Amino acid sequence: MNKNLALIILAGFLSCSVMAQKKNPSKQPPAPVTKTDTVKPKSGSMMDKGPKKGPQPYSSVITKKATTSVGLFTVHKVDDKFYFEIPDSILNRDILIVSRLAKAGVDMRSGRSMSGYAGDILNKSTVRFEKGPNDRIFMRDLSYSERSKDSTQDMYQAVMNSNIQPIAMSFDVSAYHKDSVSGLHSTVIDMTGTINGDNEIFYFGRSKSSFRIGAYQADKSYALDVKTYPINTEIKTVKTYMRASPPANNPLAAMMGGGATHGPVTVELNTSIVLLPKVPMQPRYFDPRVGYFASNYTDFDVNPQGVKQVSMIARWRLEPKDGDWNKYKRGELVEPKKPIIIYIDPATPEKWVPYLIKGIDDWQAAFEKAGFKNAIFGKRAPTPEEDSTWSLEDARNSAIVYKPSAVANASGPHIADPRSGEIIETHINWYHNVMKLIHDWYFIQTAA
Repeated sequence: MNKNLALIILAGFLSCSVMAQKKNPSKQPPAPVTKTDTVKPKSGSMMDKGPKKGPQPYSSVITKKATTSVGLFTVHKVDDKFYFEIPDSILNRDILIVSRLAKAGVDMRSGRSMSGYAGDILNKSTVRFEKGPNDRIFMRDLSYSERSKDSTQDMYQAVMNSNIQPIAMSFDVSAYHKDSVSGLHSTVIDMTGTINGDNEIFYFGRSKSSFRIGAYQADKSYALDVKTYPINTEIKTVKTYMRASPPANNPLAAMMGGGATHGPVTVELNTSIVLLPKVPMQPRYFDPRVGYFASNYTDFDVNPQGVKQVSMIARWRLEPKDGDWNKYKRGELVEPKKPIIIYIDPATPEKWVPYLIKGIDDWQAAFEKAGFKNAIFGKRAPTPEEDSTWSLEDARNSAIVYKPSAVANASGPHIADPRSGEIIETHINWYHNVMKLIHDWYFIQTAA
């Protein structure tokens, strides 16, 4: 029974986953307001707020008071400011930004809602940092919904001309740096406004309306921590918003509100900035006869006389270890270069943990049919004493996440590389009341 619990939770996901006015001083009537007059930079966008100072000497910006950590970005905290040092090597690289609820209150959900719990994904974007003119760093918000991959074909330039990627944020360069040992160049930008502010890419994105999130309350919000690792940087913040009223013409939204007040809503958010592989994984096309999660895009190369919608499956990047490819091709079992590790959420009631691990490990037999041994493991999350750097919100960690919810269900959301379908990580959700579902299934299937 307990083992069945873990198998049912994982089945839906793993079976298909092998692989951010001044008053007019004049007494005359104010001039008509134009569209340009009303445009304001988004909070945290770091657009011009006065005369541009220009880059300063590195030692003037990153002073001896700085607390520094090195990873994807070198992160400096100087007093109450956060500076990110971007190495030239990751400029123009594709980067995934994923925001999650780290902690949420009951006012984030109502009834039998399946969202609004700690660990839930709020938003994901693919971005690229690039150098702009006048000592600026631009961040583009990328879309892969239309593609032409063959740069030698006439279609490629036509598609590129009609798909310029928007500049979502602009940062003044605070300083430039050349490492005295490695000789590598980097650019320092002030991320304080982005971290302390509110913007669609780093935080709720378009999910605000579903949670009835309203005006941002900057005076009730603050940064908790910024940690950086080899391929990712994690930002943790506390954000407070006013509760938004449901639309007057939407009775369903009003009903879902459950009579909630319009007071403040405070949440703890985690934003993961993850460097995607320089060379994307080889995609595999979707076949409707097999139940994979998939993503779609319009390909202008496949059918030169028309348009074709292409679907890529989401799968883990399982590859034989170096030197084992010939064994793999001969049909011998080999170990993957990077096995799938799925941790158990530390908040999971202890009585379930051994069975969840056993349920994950039972999938090894299925992966052996695909040619890989020791391909997947369930593990307890390390304690703070064992690894003080481990975090459930770290985008490198996949996990089964326990949800104290009345929902009789489970789900397998995941983050995948939009270019290839490679699964970066998953947070498999199992809701407390899934036991009711298992009870009902068990009774129906065995009562006879």
